[in-house]
Parts: sequence; structure tokens; C-alpha cells
Amino acid sequence: MEYPEAPIKDVRKLIYQTDKPSINYKSDYQKIKYIPDEVLEQLIPHLSELPDKVRNAVWIMFKTGLRISDTLNLRQDCLLKINGKYWIETNIQKTGIMGHRIPIDEDLAQVIAGMINKVRNELNTNTNPYDLIFPSESIRRETKSITSNYVAKTLNKIAKKYNITDNQGNPFHFNNHKFRHTYAVKLLNCGTDIITIQELMAHASPEMTLRYARLLDETKRIAFDNAVKNGVFTFDDKDNLIEQKNGELPINILNMLWTNHKLNAIETPYGTCLQRIKGKCEYAKHPPCLTCNNGSPCKDLCVGAVDWDIKKYEILIESTKSMIKFSEEYDRKDLKKENEELLNLYTDILDKISCGNLIYGRLDRLKEETL
Repeated sequence: MEYPEAPIKDVRKLIYQTDKPSINYKSDYQKIKYIPDEVLEQLIPHLSELPDKVRNAVWIMFKTGLRISDTLNLRQDCLLKINGKYWIETNIQKTGIMGHRIPIDEDLAQVIAGMINKVRNELNTNTNPYDLIFPSESIRRETKSITSNYVAKTLNKIAKKYNITDNQGNPFHFNNHKFRHTYAVKLLNCGTDIITIQELMAHASPEMTLRYARLLDETKRIAFDNAVKNGVFTFDDKDNLIEQKNGELPINILNMLWTNHKLNAIETPYGTCLQRIKGKCEYAKHPPCLTCNNGSPCKDLCVGAVDWDIKKYEILIESTKSMIKFSEEYDRKDLKKENEELLNLYTDILDKISCGNLIYGRLDRLKEETL
């Protein structure tokens, strides 16, 4: 007999593809697969050819790091606007986190808002009983939403059509989870701390997040070693640059340099500083050209005479903002104060030269010479 609580159903329909757990034998951080920039550059121009739901699912995964299952189960009430900023709010199935929020940009918010309006106008509670923004198009409604398999297959058809390859020229195979890994790697590349990434990714523990950090650390080490192979230079006692041959540097010295770089490095417009974060740098607030004249700019300094001076100060401003961010993270109020003063100075200079003005400390002398 058939009862409402236990209807007769083909046993093959009791378990859907999305219900099957994926077995990940490659749990090591080296097996984390993300989408390199060169592949993204090939994919993005062709996203417009994807069906709307697939394209939107890709954008959401890429910009939020949500798993494909959580993406496809987003509901019509997922979009929030708080203090003028947009957020996605949803429940995370795997880790059981309820009401998880992820910040999103306005472009993605407009995409999601459009999807919500579309399903509200075209569907009702009978055709979309779960209020999903990716409702299934299947007549038999075997699944609530479109399937993850459909998203991946459609994406790989585009990859095959346009011969999207990796940096070795091999065809690139997309799977949905690579977008999540890509989101995490990009956060790390931008300097986001581990705790924040753990919260954004809704990891139940820091262990998974740390795998991304180890992946990034290895990537940086490879870049560091390649730079060393190309040549390491230092200053002699006369401030001339001299090259240290690769064979002249013991491996323990290179390892110590790398460790010091990881622990203490802060980017500056002049290079990477290995001192500032450890303690007060007596020159942190005193760029020589701007302070050598008893704390005032050098009288022989001319700013704005060439177009690229604007770019120089844009870089200085970005670097100083980075220093302020680091000082906040390490609760270095003294360092923050010094760099805020520098930021004001750089901003003032940039504002003036961006308007076509010239800054020169010897105007008095020029006036005297013209008399």
C-alpha cells in the first residue's frame, strides 16, 4: 500500500546525484585546484554565451566562494542591504552554519536582484515551492534546483568550444569547486588574514583555511627562489650595487632570508622592508627627499615637472595605506599615526600636481635670479 508519508517510488529516484558525497582522496594542500588568472582571462569573454542560470551561478561562486550546493540553494530572501552595502545571507549545508553572510559588490547584487524579480514574476509557490533563485527546469522536478552537474557540463562545453587551456597548453577542465578555491586564493593574495578568510568561507575549523595559506606560501617561495636564481645584489661600503653569485650564498642564509621575509616584510614603494614591522624604523616617517631639509622637503626637489610624478605618488599613497592597515592589525598606534601623517602629505602633493601644478623648493632662488 502507498501512504502519504511513504509513497511508492522507484528506488533509483530516492538518491539524487547531488545527494552523493564526493570522496576527496587528495586532501593535501598541494592538491587544491584553483583557476589561474590566465584561464580566467580566456573564460570571462565567453560567459555571455552561457545560459543565464549557469552564468549567474559562476559569478556567485567566483565572487563569494560559496559551494555549488549552497549557491544553487539560494532563496529569494538571500540579498541584504545593510548601511548601503550588499550582502548574501544563506545557510551553509556542509558545516551547518545558519544565516552566513558574505559581502558582495553592487554588480553582483544587481544580478541577484534581477534573478529574484524574474522568478517572482514567472513562478509561484506551486512551480517554485522553495522560493529558490535557481529553480529546477525539469518537468518531473526530481531536484529542487538546477543541478551542479548541469553547471559544470555547460561550462566545459564553452571551454572546449574556445579551446581554453592552462599555461602548458593543456585543455582546462572546470569543476564547480575550483571557483571556491579561487576565491580563497585571491583573498590570500590580497593580504586577507586567515581568521577573516575562515569566516568568509564558513569553515568549521582553521585547518582547511590553513591549507590555502600553505599553498600560497609555497607559491611565494617558488617566486622567491626564482628571483634568487636570477641574481641577488647587495650594497658595498660605498653604496654601490654588487652581485652575490648564487653559489656564494649558503642554503641556510637563503632560508633565513626567506623566513625573515615572511615574518617581517612590509611592502614599500622602494621594495620590501624587513624592519618596520619588528619595531620603530627611524626613517619610516622621513622619506629623505621630503624631510632632509630639517624635516622639510629638499629645496632642490621638483614635483610635477613630468607626467609620471602623478603615478609615483599614487603608488606612495597605496603603499602608505597598506602600512596603515598593517599597523592596525599589529596594534602599532605609533606606526599608524606616522603613516597617516605621511598619507596626508602625499595626498596633498598628489592633489596639487594632478591639477597641473608644480612643486619646487627653490622658487625663492629663481625669483632672486630673475631680479
